[in-house]
Amino acid sequence: MIARCLAGTLLGFPLSGMLLALGLYWLPGHGQDWLIPVLLLFFPLWVGVMAGSYMFRNGTRAWLALGAANGALFTLLWLSRHLAGA
Repeated sequence: MIARCLAGTLLGFPLSGMLLALGLYWLPGHGQDWLIPVLLLFFPLWVGVMAGSYMFRNGTRAWLALGAANGALFTLLWLSRHLAGA
């Protein structure tokens, strides 16, 4: 149980940040008018990821799934910055 808790806490933080960063990037004007509302969504999203980590059968699956999601979002964020010329 502690492994799922740690997976949700440690891997949920960057996952939530990247999800919101990608959301800001795809808003018109790159989300400059939406920065404060999106920042207010960070903590509830992080808590949701932490709570969702308990849906996995064991800690290993939680670490693998959240780690893969982090890797995919880091890659997508990197590609969106470098291919769009931002």
